Amino acid sequence: MGRLDGPPAVVLVGASGYGRSYLREIVELEAAGEVRFAGVCEVAPLDAEGLRLVGRRPVSPDLPRLLAETRPDIGVVSTPMHTHLPLARHVLASGAHLLLEKPPTPTLRQWRELVDLTSGVACQVGFQSLGSGAVRRLADLVRTGELGEVAGIGVRGAWSRDDAYYTRAPWAGRRTLDGEPVVDGALTNPYAHAIATALAVDGSDDVSSIELELLRAHDIEADDTSCLRLRTGNGTTVVVAVTLCADVEQEPVLVVHGSLKRAELHYTRDRLVLDGVDELFDHVSPLRNLVAHLGDPSVPLQSPLAACGGFMRVLEAVRTAAEPVQIARKWLRRKGSRMVVHGIDDTVVRAADQLRTFAELGAPWSVLGRAAEYGREAVVPPAVVSRPALHPVRTLGGTVVTGEHPADHPWHRGIGLALPDVDGVNLWGGRSYRRGRGYVEGELGQVRQAEDGTVEWCDSFGVVLLRERREIRRRVVSGGWELSWTSVLSADSEVVLNSPGSLGRPGAGYGGWFWRLPDVDPTLVRVITPDGRGADDLNGVVADWLAVVVADPVAPWTAVLSGPSDPWFVRVSQYRGIGSALCWDKPKLMRPGWDVTVSVVLRLYDGVVTPAGQPDVRSKRKWDVMR
Repeated sequence: MGRLDGPPAVVLVGASGYGRSYLREIVELEAAGEVRFAGVCEVAPLDAEGLRLVGRRPVSPDLPRLLAETRPDIGVVSTPMHTHLPLARHVLASGAHLLLEKPPTPTLRQWRELVDLTSGVACQVGFQSLGSGAVRRLADLVRTGELGEVAGIGVRGAWSRDDAYYTRAPWAGRRTLDGEPVVDGALTNPYAHAIATALAVDGSDDVSSIELELLRAHDIEADDTSCLRLRTGNGTTVVVAVTLCADVEQEPVLVVHGSLKRAELHYTRDRLVLDGVDELFDHVSPLRNLVAHLGDPSVPLQSPLAACGGFMRVLEAVRTAAEPVQIARKWLRRKGSRMVVHGIDDTVVRAADQLRTFAELGAPWSVLGRAAEYGREAVVPPAVVSRPALHPVRTLGGTVVTGEHPADHPWHRGIGLALPDVDGVNLWGGRSYRRGRGYVEGELGQVRQAEDGTVEWCDSFGVVLLRERREIRRRVVSGGWELSWTSVLSADSEVVLNSPGSLGRPGAGYGGWFWRLPDVDPTLVRVITPDGRGADDLNGVVADWLAVVVADPVAPWTAVLSGPSDPWFVRVSQYRGIGSALCWDKPKLMRPGWDVTVSVVLRLYDGVVTPAGQPDVRSKRKWDVMR
């Protein structure tokens, strides 16, 4: 690619919408003698301003013909994203260099095709934020370690768009149009700069993991309120929390959390705040940078197409994700022609500051807002020890996967910790198992929440036997969501934990983390482990993971459990319950300073699915094994 002689000729494709900004800039650059304005491709009639700016230059809806007549050096494509690839093909076929407005293409496959087509020519993507000196300065601070060890990068965005924003064009707010991908959501269009800038600051063009929470307040297909957490190729955690339904609009801010310094980048204003010191920087537009690069190839492109791989992987994840979740009306309010999500302004700030998702922050309208309700039951049946637990627990599709107080075992409830015998005190419910006597009436204890947030497990007089530090975390994963439960038990004095199994009843070592499934037909439930064994062989087995598949013909779902080093307690035919067994066949002695940790991770998916790296539970061979 050689140096150009004289100002490059420029053709603009798309002079309406954001293309109007390019039209004004091209006219400005021509007046300065830096480019020659060759013509415009536009399918709609130009308004008065457009006609004035274009003047006598040719305007045509036929791009190949216009390119043949004008023979431009640069083609600027600023049209709806789903039209980018076919128009870019025409520009490249004419031999011109390309400036393509962001996002470059609506699919990862199209981006790869376009990268191949641009071999030997310059192709710039219109990520305007990457032309800021503030971005370059911040990237240097991260690269040289001046901020210290970077814990992560957070981006917050609180803009507002009215109803007209989604009626301005047929593709606005759509995921597809006439069967073609459009992907016009908050993350992939107005906040595309947030993602691209975070990756540029990190200095990485790769993404190793992506978590998405896509929501919508408007009656649209795409997302208007979203949270993205990714890990870059450098291992940096990036959280982007944004909305188009803010109460009070605020400019987007990128925060780098360094161990030595905190930096805030206001990328729409070329402003960098470093430990309270505010500095403004220069800005070079994508077109000016492309012109400079063509005049002197030693000037690097700000945003070459080939360097957009990380961003395109995020766009592809958004495109192929489940449809955005409609936020319940009770969390929405009207403010004129705008929609406002309750508490969203504060939530995006906390997400960027804490590098946590909406769900992890407990936003009631989040993707996981209804996924798991925590607390005590409203009505406590007789002979039941009331204790805080999770119920109902749902898949993202809304299927309830927990049961509460079933007739066969009224003390079973949702997901929680179950301790049937602590120094002879029953802290679960029902009768107590005694060696040589079987199940008999026994002492029922009580469970209470302490002021410091710990859970106290007490005898019937309220004397504390165990203290529990409990952490419950939720996050969205690819295709579903993940519940992480960790309980750390400690004792002020020596106590002994037992189960019916440790007291002599074979196969009944329950006690620990416990999940009571809903009342479903047992013939529809399949349980397997890595070696493919079925439920009848799993009770008491130690396995890295355990999958539960409920092949309900209306609402099938899958769960994958992992975490405990204890044996699994599994029931399917008698009742549906899964747990970890703290005392499978031996008692567990606890003394002051001897903590016992119970940790289980549960991933829930709608449908019969196979999580990555695990056997195909959908195959007939595996189903035969599970039977």
